[in-house]
Amino acid sequence: MSEMKRTVNALPSKTWYWLKMNDAVLPWEEEGGSETIQVESKNVPVFLQVSGGNYEKKQIEISTKEKEEVEVYMQYADFSHLEALTKIHVGKGSRVKLVQVMKTGKETSLINRIETKVEEKGSLELYQVMLGQGNIYGETLTDLVGKEASFDADLGYLVQDEELLDINMVVNHFGEETRSRIKADGALKDKAKKVFRGTIDFKKGSVGAEGEETETVLMLGDDVQNQTIPVILCSEETVAGSHGATIGELDEDTLFYFESRGIGKKEAEDIMARAAIDRIGRLLSEEKAQEWIQDGLKEVLS
Repeated sequence: MSEMKRTVNALPSKTWYWLKMNDAVLPWEEEGGSETIQVESKNVPVFLQVSGGNYEKKQIEISTKEKEEVEVYMQYADFSHLEALTKIHVGKGSRVKLVQVMKTGKETSLINRIETKVEEKGSLELYQVMLGQGNIYGETLTDLVGKEASFDADLGYLVQDEELLDINMVVNHFGEETRSRIKADGALKDKAKKVFRGTIDFKKGSVGAEGEETETVLMLGDDVQNQTIPVILCSEETVAGSHGATIGELDEDTLFYFESRGIGKKEAEDIMARAAIDRIGRLLSEEKAQEWIQDGLKEVLS
């Protein structure tokens, strides 16, 4: 019996095929069960544990009407192969804050997708922490359809051993004066591999829109692989888009600084690898989410 394959994280605008970055293909079965969870606007944060058996599907639906606010915190853990889809509708003048802490175990894989529609003056704030000992495929598709709609994303990741982290973020600017910002920071260790695709697409009619994407990658090993492809597409003239990536290693001066304080190279690498994750933790006000992050870091760095 032939192994089933799944294609995910496709770029909306293809690049050279020899780069092998247009999409990701992984072995995937379609035999698991499914569950749908609905989240409505509440005055208190909503906490969800997202887990499941082998090749299960989870769909989380988040919806706001007009001038409502909702905060949702998700912890992904205790699964073998899981596919999670979060569908979000942000109503006029509403705000959705979504925090996802993803932790995989050995020989596990996670497909995590987010599909969002943001109406006039609505905003989506997304915080993602990705760490573990398995593979993560993350895709975020955001449509800014209303005037002055906005999307802000802060991502932190730690990839080690022979893990793969494959990310695809697409922001479609439809409305006038819409705004998007994507910031991704992380570290690669051992023989880890990471792919980051970031696309900002200014559609016709998105006059006055602004989009920005930046990534900082710390490479902590001679065998790590990093691929970053920032893309800006434009069908409108009066817009502003920017992208940039910083990729580096621990230099001799930094290592000397640590060694002069009795900190060896491995411990120094772990401290630096934690930095991007800790940055996300500091942005969150909920202690429970901070505990998820710190517990996950202790586990994967042990």
